[in-house]
Amino acid sequence: MNKYFLLFILAALSPSQAYSQTLHIAPIYEGGIASFEVDNGTPGSLAIVCYSVAGSGPFTVANGLIFNLSSPINPLQPLVLDGQGSGVLGPFSVPSSAVAGMQVWFQAAHKDALANPSWTTTNMVPITVLAQPPIPPDMTLISSGTFEMGDHAGVGYASELPVHTVNLDGYYIDKYEVTNEKFVDYLNNANVNLVGDDVFQVGGAGKQICDLLFGLNHNGFTYGIDSGKTGHPVVRVSWYGATLYCNYLSLADGRAPCYDESTFDCDYTANGYRLPTEAESEYANRGGEQNPYYLYPWGADTINSSDANYNYNVNTTMPVGSYLTNGFGLYDMGGNVWEWCGDWYDSTYYSSSPTDNPTGPATGWDRVVRGGSWINSDLFLRSAKRTYTIGHIITDNLGFRVVATH
Repeated sequence: MNKYFLLFILAALSPSQAYSQTLHIAPIYEGGIASFEVDNGTPGSLAIVCYSVAGSGPFTVANGLIFNLSSPINPLQPLVLDGQGSGVLGPFSVPSSAVAGMQVWFQAAHKDALANPSWTTTNMVPITVLAQPPIPPDMTLISSGTFEMGDHAGVGYASELPVHTVNLDGYYIDKYEVTNEKFVDYLNNANVNLVGDDVFQVGGAGKQICDLLFGLNHNGFTYGIDSGKTGHPVVRVSWYGATLYCNYLSLADGRAPCYDESTFDCDYTANGYRLPTEAESEYANRGGEQNPYYLYPWGADTINSSDANYNYNVNTTMPVGSYLTNGFGLYDMGGNVWEWCGDWYDSTYYSSSPTDNPTGPATGWDRVVRGGSWINSDLFLRSAKRTYTIGHIITDNLGFRVVATH
């Protein structure tokens, strides 16, 4: 379920300057998240976002403050503004009682003890809670289904056996690998720290996100894309960087983030963006081809340079979408770059994997990667091929794509 990030911008009167008090609210989605941002207030002052489900006012409180809300008026917890007169409250989950079609009226109060009057309000904003918005246009729905996961051809490794039944709920998945453009947008809008050519998470576990040695750059002010790398998949991103991108995208689209940014545990019940499970990756990779189970994503047991970017054919990444899709309309499921999965890796996991929606071992040392890359030979592009690497690894041929719950 898609839900957009709430943005409340409260303005207030300071002793030295009058500010236009304005409350801005992005669409509120049923089951979504709500966050509040206060700007242009008096440093160190108090701001309170209030709401009513009874309609518009006016209503006068005991201190003379006049709301454009009807009683009862419900306050959220007070927010103390910082030295720049700004602050953030949330994100919070939208209550389950806020169903699609419900109306809520919002207004904010601001207290500046040195101003006259000391209490002021923003404009009142009526909101209608919306149902699930459409999925972004660059994702596609993979309907729920069952398949036999593993090496059907007997050309793989012991870790690809036994072939076993997997049932998956429906999910959305990126049609393309995440591009440099999308990742640069994240870097330019997230709280990150650049040290030399390395980019790190600010807060949380402080993990390295990526480096700028293959496709990305920084001009001293903003992150950018190297000449000739427009439209290419982002690479040299760690598993942690890929999950932090997912959380950023979730917040930007009003979804509940899946990853704890200190432990990096994944909440698979959250409706935010995340990395695909290994089972979701293989199911999507096969493109619906089950009779027979072909070696490669494009529904064939053969491969040549017109099918995928592999075996140093072009000696670098290619722009996403340069080759034909598989049966699900997905590009580059084999070749171009390896793709991070969410799972821990265990070579014997298939012997004990749950049948329904497996998410991998509970713990581990390495993370699963899938799909093969521009460096690898043909057998690495097989739909059943599974391999692994440490989550902090960064290479020229490893990227990712994301999924979301249907």
